[in-house]
Amino acid sequence: MAEVGLRHLLAASSRSPYVFHFFRSADALRESMLNDDYFAVICCLSGTRELRLESLLIQDEIANSRSDIIRIILAGDQPEVELIKQLSPTLLNGVVSKSEPLSRLKNTILELLRSGGTQQPAQDESDITVHHRFLSPTERAILRYMTCGYSLTDIAERLERNIKTIRAHKFNAMAKLGVNSDIGLLSAADLLMSLPDREGLSDDLSYFL
Repeated sequence: MAEVGLRHLLAASSRSPYVFHFFRSADALRESMLNDDYFAVICCLSGTRELRLESLLIQDEIANSRSDIIRIILAGDQPEVELIKQLSPTLLNGVVSKSEPLSRLKNTILELLRSGGTQQPAQDESDITVHHRFLSPTERAILRYMTCGYSLTDIAERLERNIKTIRAHKFNAMAKLGVNSDIGLLSAADLLMSLPDREGLSDDLSYFL
């Protein structure tokens, strides 16, 4: 959904008591938050991987620094909603599919704002761990490396496995996540946030164990 569509959907409601501000980058939002106070932050995931990851990362930042702010993500479709609920390490107040009918989408967002946000079921660290348990440590490592742009050959070298083993783990991860393309797998990988620097990935494989 384009920015103009969101402006019309959210700001045009005469019954809404909220004032919506639109930002085209996470940096613009960060700068605004230095001077302005916000009740909620809604991130709309776009088709560009860089912007999608930027949106997910700033939600993680807000969760750690301003836990009082309601955090909502507008996902592309229902499968992406399920991926976010399963893989995001950050407890979100709402994950909504942009593919819903417009009236339902608007009402869902406004209801989340009115209710102060309804968090996902996970409430403590042990619950969050359950979300990741169905992916093996090697599968999670492969997804994290893929997020940083490493090829399967590079990943095999860094994990000291042969390429056939890495491919097998990759396809297992795809089956578990319910995706059938590399693009879908990268979307899932982007949700495994809070990555160390690229240098850290090559030097400290214990991060994935």
